[in-house]
Amino acid sequence: MIDKSKKERIFSPLYLAIFSGIILTVLIVNGMLEISRTKNGFYRLLEREALALIQHFEKNIQDTISSLESIERESGRLQSIASTSEIFLGIEESLAEYLLDVIHRVDRVDGEKPMGPSELQAFVEQFLISSIEIYDDRGNLLRGWPQTSLSSKRGSLLKEIITRNRSTVIDLFDKPLLEDHWFSIGIRRKTAPGIILLSLNGEQVKILLRQLLIQRAISDVSLREGILFISIQDINLNYLAHTNPYYIGKKEDDPFLKDSFKNKKKLSRLYRPKGNEEVFEVVKSIYLKDKPICLIRIGYSPDEINRLLDQVKKNVALSIFFLLLLGLLGTILVWVNQNRHLRRMKEMEDRIRRAERLSSLGHLAAGVAHEIRNPLNAMGLGLQRLKKEFIPDDQSKREEYISFTEVILKETRRINDIIEQFLNLARPFELRLRDASLSDLLNHLITLFHEEASSRGIDIKLKLNSEIPPIKMDYEKLMQSFINIIKNGIEAMEKGGVLQIEAQSFKDYLEVTFSDSGSGISQDQMEKIFNYYYTTKEKGVGLGLPISHRIIEAHGGEMKIESKSGYGTKVTVRLPI
Repeated sequence: MIDKSKKERIFSPLYLAIFSGIILTVLIVNGMLEISRTKNGFYRLLEREALALIQHFEKNIQDTISSLESIERESGRLQSIASTSEIFLGIEESLAEYLLDVIHRVDRVDGEKPMGPSELQAFVEQFLISSIEIYDDRGNLLRGWPQTSLSSKRGSLLKEIITRNRSTVIDLFDKPLLEDHWFSIGIRRKTAPGIILLSLNGEQVKILLRQLLIQRAISDVSLREGILFISIQDINLNYLAHTNPYYIGKKEDDPFLKDSFKNKKKLSRLYRPKGNEEVFEVVKSIYLKDKPICLIRIGYSPDEINRLLDQVKKNVALSIFFLLLLGLLGTILVWVNQNRHLRRMKEMEDRIRRAERLSSLGHLAAGVAHEIRNPLNAMGLGLQRLKKEFIPDDQSKREEYISFTEVILKETRRINDIIEQFLNLARPFELRLRDASLSDLLNHLITLFHEEASSRGIDIKLKLNSEIPPIKMDYEKLMQSFINIIKNGIEAMEKGGVLQIEAQSFKDYLEVTFSDSGSGISQDQMEKIFNYYYTTKEKGVGLGLPISHRIIEAHGGEMKIESKSGYGTKVTVRLPI
């Protein structure tokens, strides 16, 4: 396998980052859609529950209001009204309890601090009554609102409280519900000496009856956890009923609620009242004879849904993380596998290109060999005769003559060696395989290069890590390959050094490494070291490594070169067992 310091990137990390970003975007969008679907599903469940409650209230409210309108037209007495229908059963007691609660509240507030006209007026307007009057224990009026005294009409109630020493007197049930009829209730005070009277007319009694009956309609349902309130408002958005009595009689100005009266279908919203917690509200208008009569509102706390959504978000985030991780791992595996196949294809292309170059060299080498070798041999023979037979007699010229002819002969032999290398590349490669010992081959190489290495100040060390089994090899060609590698290592260490040769056996192959301490190979040269004719040596031909690589590949092996400028070179050869 050829290892180059700069490999062409088949699949850029930028593409991986873009692909990862696309996967992450798709997962996040899908996760957000899933969270939205889950959230909408939760709120739809609340809407269904609210509609079930509204259906429970709707018929009761319609029957109640319809009965009230019928009674209002007849202007019957309160006692007779209570006996007409189960709807009104116990309504007089409810009205009495309501008014008693109001009058006792006046007593408490006035006992803490005497109330002025404005405070009394606020009570009158809030609780839908006509007047509040405060007397001493002898029946003398102390304070009241409105300022016009009605004590002449209340004489019987005062007299009954004072003379009979009664704590409570109620005048509500014996009169028809007409606007000009007055209904009263009086108590002897608990917080201070005196008497308090509270009065209202027939129309106000009807309004209170309406509120009490509608309030009763929502009071018989126990609120489950999560429901904040149930309220009923008239067409003017006055509260007729509310699970919190504080709101009864108040008015709310809300465009959303006004628009709800125009739609017979339920509406819902998620909103946050001022200074309060967030509310999910379901609203539906109730119609009677195709006319809107009131509005039912059910408010839910979204806390439980938010807690569930937080858990869903965590689950979605974990799912996104693991899916992204799996996607990246899958992509990286595909990338690695693709690169491995593409590298093999590239190596095959390189081999094909080398084979094409060898084919071209073969034709060239054959022609060059036939044209050059015969004249070159003749030149060599002639030079040998000149060296032996035509030595000058003059001693001073003899040494120069011999040196000159020796240089010519040496260069002639070098040309012949180059031609031989061309022929080796051109000839069909046939191995003569036989069982041989790699240990013997390496020991022979150490002996062969000992003198040359010592003269250069180089120490060659051989290390055999385990018993090296015999393998099938072409002894001479493998030796030629190793000689080229060792020569390169020795020539790279101009100032001496260490050439470490190490061999070890594995299950399926033998590995031999040649490590020198020379100057190393620069990154730009690493891409060219297996190119034919490429050399950095002054007299190099650039065929040594390509020939070595070809021999090792012919044995079914691999050759790997690792180097860094200034740190030496390591050549690893693997041969199959």
